[in-house]
Amino acid sequence: MVHRPADSRLLTNLLQQEKDYSKQLTQLLEASNASLSSFTAYASASPPPASNVILSVAGSLAAADEALRRYAVGVDEWRETMRMLKDMEDDVGNIMRDREILVTRLIKASKSSQKSNSGSNFRDSLLLGNGHGHGNRFPSSSSLSLSIAQQESRPLSSSFSSSTKLAAAQSELQACEAHLAAKERELEVKRSVAVRDGLGARARAMIDCGWAWGEIGQETLRVLESLGNGGSNHLGSCY
Repeated sequence: MVHRPADSRLLTNLLQQEKDYSKQLTQLLEASNASLSSFTAYASASPPPASNVILSVAGSLAAADEALRRYAVGVDEWRETMRMLKDMEDDVGNIMRDREILVTRLIKASKSSQKSNSGSNFRDSLLLGNGHGHGNRFPSSSSLSLSIAQQESRPLSSSFSSSTKLAAAQSELQACEAHLAAKERELEVKRSVAVRDGLGARARAMIDCGWAWGEIGQETLRVLESLGNGGSNHLGSCY
């Protein structure tokens, strides 16, 4: 399986920008609340029927802010799903780094095993191949000792140790490959779910906010029209 290098920089950048956007929404709602307080205070100093109209509109604006606050919650839900996705991408990135370490370890173990096998083959050739031309199966003790000494004699267990390390490195890498493949498949599924559910929550909040603003806006216009008619009929039914 071909592994795609994990690079979460774009996702990190998205999360940072969405965090700033969410912060701006919160600040906007706080500023709007302060503005509504001033708007309501202004109404108290206005003569009727204007004061009644202003108070009614202030209530509508507060309802509009509440709808926007629900949209801000939808944005936060979207941010949370993407944050969880980034955590999974980071996990996959960590596994890929572990894989690189295991690959390097396997290469070193393979080279060590090759050297060990080379030394073992050399000794076998000395024991079996020398002296054939003189009718002797084995070389003289002096020539054998000299040849082995020149090969920088190693412990008898070195070949076995190298083979054990090589087998262990292969086993660890195979286990890591299987784990990485499973995590990558899981990440692919989670990415689709995160985008679907996160943006879905945000879109539904957007629909609710838009519908609420439309209804509130229409009601506000009806209240304002009563001022042009003297304000008595409609306002009397509102209060």
